[in-house]
Amino acid sequence: MAYDQFPEYSDESVGSWMLTLFVCGIPVIGVIYLLVLAFGSGAAPSKRNFARAALIWTLIALVVTVVLRSCY
Repeated sequence: MAYDQFPEYSDESVGSWMLTLFVCGIPVIGVIYLLVLAFGSGAAPSKRNFARAALIWTLIALVVTVVLRSCY
């Protein structure tokens, strides 16, 4: 996708990203926040992609944890 394809979304500020990372670090609320960013319609494309990637990594970590716990 071209950068100019989403003119209605301005560049995200450093403070906005810091708040996003802070909220994502809160155990249960972070996952809910990532789900809202990933599947809601109000987030900027960069945050939507970040949330989807973070959820995929969370699922991978969960699967690896379950597999390793069942082996020992």
